[in-house]
Amino acid sequence: MKKRILCILCITLALFALAYEKNGKVSLKSGAYILQNAQRDVPGDFTITIYDDGTFQSYETPISSYIGMGSYIIKGDVVTLKEDGAGCTGDINRYRIVDGHLLFLRDGSANYSFVPLEDGAAFMWASDVP
Repeated sequence: MKKRILCILCITLALFALAYEKNGKVSLKSGAYILQNAQRDVPGDFTITIYDDGTFQSYETPISSYIGMGSYIIKGDVVTLKEDGAGCTGDINRYRIVDGHLLFLRDGSANYSFVPLEDGAAFMWASDVP
């Protein structure tokens, strides 16, 4: 009887731990995220590409040759992109991860040159990494 109760208790604890981990962590799907519904004076899609290895690339517009690249970290539901790749500015931009979207956080972000973003500007997942 004691073994049975102990077994049930262990299974229950394992299920609670799995449920907490699944609901307590926010994940970020790798792939291309495209800016949605933003007013801009430049052509093309503003795209952020997230890679599984902890790196990213950002591309504001085809009229600029600058491609931001670097590393990212996720803390809670916020992803921080740091342009620390070779030849990059070192700028940091932050986004809240909400239902698979990236919502720009103006506070604590350097913002962008060609397409300055408003707080809450949404990037929607569009495709897997090529």
